[in-house]
Amino acid sequence: MFQECQYRSRPDLAPPKLSITIPSNRDKAAPGYLFVTPCALFDPAPNSGPEQPGAHIFRDDGDLVWSSLGYLGGWTANFQATRYKDRPVLQAFQGCLARKHAHAYGTPVLLDQSYQPVTMVQSLNKLISFHEFRIVNEKTALVQIQQPILADLTVYGGSKDQKWIVDDIFQEVDIETGETLFEGHPLKFADPSDSLVPLNLPYGTAPNQPWDFFHTNSVDKDPHGNYLVSGRHISTIYKLSGTDGSLLWRLSTANSSTSSFQPLNNLTFSYQHHARFRSCATSPDGAEIEAISFFDNAARSDKQTHGHPPEGTQMSSGKVVQLNHKQKTAELMAKYEAPDGGLSVGSQGNMQFLPNGNKFINWGVEGAVTEFDNDGRVLFHAFLDVADQRVQSYRGFKYEWEGRPREKIAVLAMRESRDGQDSMEVYVSWNGDTVTKVWKFFAEDEGKFQKIGSVERMSFETRLEVTGDKMTLFRGRDTRVFAVAMDRKGVEIGRSDAVEALRLDE
Repeated sequence: MFQECQYRSRPDLAPPKLSITIPSNRDKAAPGYLFVTPCALFDPAPNSGPEQPGAHIFRDDGDLVWSSLGYLGGWTANFQATRYKDRPVLQAFQGCLARKHAHAYGTPVLLDQSYQPVTMVQSLNKLISFHEFRIVNEKTALVQIQQPILADLTVYGGSKDQKWIVDDIFQEVDIETGETLFEGHPLKFADPSDSLVPLNLPYGTAPNQPWDFFHTNSVDKDPHGNYLVSGRHISTIYKLSGTDGSLLWRLSTANSSTSSFQPLNNLTFSYQHHARFRSCATSPDGAEIEAISFFDNAARSDKQTHGHPPEGTQMSSGKVVQLNHKQKTAELMAKYEAPDGGLSVGSQGNMQFLPNGNKFINWGVEGAVTEFDNDGRVLFHAFLDVADQRVQSYRGFKYEWEGRPREKIAVLAMRESRDGQDSMEVYVSWNGDTVTKVWKFFAEDEGKFQKIGSVERMSFETRLEVTGDKMTLFRGRDTRVFAVAMDRKGVEIGRSDAVEALRLDE
């Protein structure tokens, strides 16, 4: 039975694995762990996807740090480290996913450093979806809501039976009270006629099959209180006033006639995700210069070509764009493509700016992550693998994090005799722990304790082999084993229960 599990001390855990194609350049890579939410595809084959989908933290060598099994339920997304009320927390969306339409409804949650719930994020009048969950100023949250409403769609070419459209609302809510501080409606600032997703049957015929003309998939807020909204199905990024919700500008190359800016340096993008404000300054000639970033899918899910796409296909990429409001231009400043020929990512994806200037990109439905330096050189690349099946992660991030779990330390001891020699193996793990540096192991015999060994903690699970004279402690049937976690200063931070060793030769 032990050969079939990844961790002998935690046989209940079966996380996905990383298939690392470019090992981390530790001298140049940003410090931190990988935060991903591997799951099956939205339209999966039978029995596909990871055995245990959910939120996971990994080291860049593929070693597990934390599995959300038992902590988060349902379909998870937007899993990352952040801050709330001046303390570090984890955030995640958890809910129910309608795979056919890639819609989900649920409740974003915050967990503390011991992985215990801090609070839930709720809208008092709407069901929150998964596409956005971003904490602002440690107090409020930006969320997205897919609200079907009745409308006359004949003006957009619909039949008399097509009456339902998605008002892809976004809100800023007070995390503590749930109060809505701001609400934006794409139907007020975007024209459904500009949608690149046709109004084909059966879309629009029922509230569970509305026409998703806009598809809000990211919302950001700048220091001045204005909002940046990405409409994937309209291939346009909008900036809205935080005062009255009026449109300040829109950026598009697919709908170029509606764009506020002329593209420079071969800028193109479509079906984008994860638009973010980066900076705003004034140039010497008095022009307002604004920088934004986004993940350019350059593909959509119904035209997806998985793996390495055919020659001539436009590759997905992370992009940084500079907007000159005086000259009305949008210039491509940086572009980051996946290594080994690139990837065409039909859905999902994001680009994160790391504290040292590196860029971390999650390739969405293609189930890969890459770290680049500021000049675009690849420092790390890996795929999420499950028995050669593709696994997706809606977004993926890299953060520093200190985990101090409240759950008990897991220990398994096994002893056997071979050729007259007694030996024992002890396995220990502590899901979510990032602080332990050394494991010390002790035998408990009739109330007395004796150290039987210590091992530097190198991975999720640590193994100690006990042989020779130390095995004399285990002649009695009552002798039990426990493990003690020590931090880098030699201070005890946790102690397991004492367990009796299993005899493998009985």
